[in-house]
Amino acid sequence: MGKSGQEMDQSIKAGSVNLYLRELGTGEPIIFVHGIPTDYRIWDAQLKEFSKNFRAISYSRRCAYPNQNPGNVVDSTIEKNAEDLKSLISELRLDNVHLIGHSYGGFVSLFTAWKNPELFRSLILVEPAVPSILVKNEKNPLEAIAFLIRDPGAAASARKFQNGKLRAALKTYESGNFRSAVKNFYDGVREKDGAFEAAPTTLQNIMSDNGQTIGELETVFPIFSKGDAKKIAIPTLLVKGQRSPKWLRAIVDGLGKSIPGSSIVEISNSGHFPHTDNAEEFNSKLASFVPKNIA
Repeated sequence: MGKSGQEMDQSIKAGSVNLYLRELGTGEPIIFVHGIPTDYRIWDAQLKEFSKNFRAISYSRRCAYPNQNPGNVVDSTIEKNAEDLKSLISELRLDNVHLIGHSYGGFVSLFTAWKNPELFRSLILVEPAVPSILVKNEKNPLEAIAFLIRDPGAAASARKFQNGKLRAALKTYESGNFRSAVKNFYDGVREKDGAFEAAPTTLQNIMSDNGQTIGELETVFPIFSKGDAKKIAIPTLLVKGQRSPKWLRAIVDGLGKSIPGSSIVEISNSGHFPHTDNAEEFNSKLASFVPKNIA
């Protein structure tokens, strides 16, 4: 297992891309994987806390700031990001990794752990964006109807997001107005107009720096089923925000019922970004889970 005793920011060659990362502390490695539209900086409060007992690493995925990898953002698929993460772990010579992923990065984390379980000691998924847990094929009207019957609140919440703010985000992204795309996306996952303008300036700047990653929403997501989830044998914690959209909370609940032995925690006074909304409670609940898996 690799160790580092210094705070370090560096760019690592991982497979076909360069990934910028920040690491703090020594000990068991714990890796944080961000969602859309953020980067390694979104986990600063977690690195500060977890570096007291772990080698804490936060990196920017292939298209996120400040990386300058060639290629189109729509090539930044779940599968390719999973390959990047595996390569990063190899380059850093890590093993028995504690893996924490949020939203799109949560799906990347889940997919990586599913494909490479031998690399990981524990898995924490923060509202992972795994839509196939709700509906495998969104274009199949029968599946959409079944979802509506099974969970009308979550189905209505998902439909409102897809037909409203998500559509607006993708439209403005295609026009080249990345800041507007970020605003629409963030307002959508917050289910509140003006949420972006009301966000802390630091968070606005991080998201604005990553406006191009809105394009990841146009990638083809792999089908990950509840049957696939049942094969996860890694100790798993699922995290949801108290005020998050019902469809995101429904994904957490669906995975919680499928992943053997998994548990779910809710972060009070938080939405889809519980690690920034209520960092103190988020860190506390994660810390109470992770040490249980340390030999």
